[in-house]
Amino acid sequence: MTRKYFGTDGIRDVAGQGLLAEDCVRRLGRAIGRVISARTPVARVLIGRDTRASGPQILEQLSEGILAAGHSVQDGEILSTPAVQTLCRTEGFDLAVVISASHNPAHDNGIKLFGADGRKLSDDLETRIEAAIDADGTARGPSGKPGRLETDPTAEDRYLAWLRRSAFPDLDLRGLTLVVDAAHGAAYRAAPRFLAELGARVVSRGTSPTGHNINDGAGVFAVEGLGPIVVAEGAAMGLALDGDADRVLLVDELGAVVDGDHMLGFLARDLHRRGALPGNRLVTTVMANLGLKVFLQEQGIGCEMVAVGDRHVSARMAETGAVLGGEQSGHIIFRSGETWTGDGLFTALRVLEVRKREGRPLSEMAKPIVKYPQVLVNVKVATKPKLESLPELVGEAAKVESSMAGRGRVLLRYSGTEPLLRVMVEGPDARQIRVQADQLAALAERLLSA
Repeated sequence: MTRKYFGTDGIRDVAGQGLLAEDCVRRLGRAIGRVISARTPVARVLIGRDTRASGPQILEQLSEGILAAGHSVQDGEILSTPAVQTLCRTEGFDLAVVISASHNPAHDNGIKLFGADGRKLSDDLETRIEAAIDADGTARGPSGKPGRLETDPTAEDRYLAWLRRSAFPDLDLRGLTLVVDAAHGAAYRAAPRFLAELGARVVSRGTSPTGHNINDGAGVFAVEGLGPIVVAEGAAMGLALDGDADRVLLVDELGAVVDGDHMLGFLARDLHRRGALPGNRLVTTVMANLGLKVFLQEQGIGCEMVAVGDRHVSARMAETGAVLGGEQSGHIIFRSGETWTGDGLFTALRVLEVRKREGRPLSEMAKPIVKYPQVLVNVKVATKPKLESLPELVGEAAKVESSMAGRGRVLLRYSGTEPLLRVMVEGPDARQIRVQADQLAALAERLLSA
């Protein structure tokens, strides 16, 4: 379905421009207010944001229309996306909003919407909001009386209390040193604080936000930089979050990166061994490494692949009853009944639980998941025509994949949030796939950059 405003992860643009220009954000607020009013005359809305300088202004602009429609807005201030989702679900909010552009640079921002269950809004509701944006108009409450905006400085405390009480009541990290890189983002206080409360010695970086340095040389895109620190500190593990903290990448005690494929592999193995993996399957995306699939087959675990994006992963999990899913990027989704959790800190803590249960270091947990060499090249594009309308590019990609005789693959896909075509080549020969990926990327650039 083609959307005018919403992408795969909400609305995202350069702050103050395009879809996030002041007038557009105010229209979105009025649209949200009207659509909520059709379902709940007087609703409670929770809004959290990451550390970008543009966040408070977007909050003010967005809240205007929601308040005018008679709904109340609770400003949770700096909160990770998972924290907002958790509080929305556990504290009876009707809607939640996250103002964040996740892993994007500081000049970008975004708006993500979640329903009362803490999950992303359905396609139907997003479509209604888009229609309301185009219709626009004045949003008024049922009595014409505007709602109230209240600041909530204890929201982060309540999220961490839930995490301790409901998810990790018995986890003891005493004796462990952990290195945390919070990307100068939404969990810059919460992540190191909570790990320390569980008893760990915490070495922190990426915890000094200025409003302009989120994701800048820190977090998931700088995870390799944690390796030397982990080794020097004698740490059990390093963890790197992204700007809104729903993703995590790990570093083992030897300094090697442990990504989402590794985590899915040993988390699934642990659940399978304990009889807690219904259907003996997990869900991941087409970006998952072939090495994960081979490992899971050896364990007797099925692996279903869907299009990139946590929305697609969770939808397939719901259809199949799977309790574990995720992406190579480090966004891991856990399901327990009607509770869904996609939280970087939560994921790291689950890994620490498995580490404790197995009694071996992270490097040994990840070792059996042998990754095939994989090269990903991002190509800037001016437009995003359907790939089937580019027979020269598709044909060349097919030739490359055919040359690997079933021992590799090629994947072409557009980013859902940026003007990029992602060219991925995977196979047994690292040098060969680098050449092949670069050649395909050069062809794509010639066809799509004009």
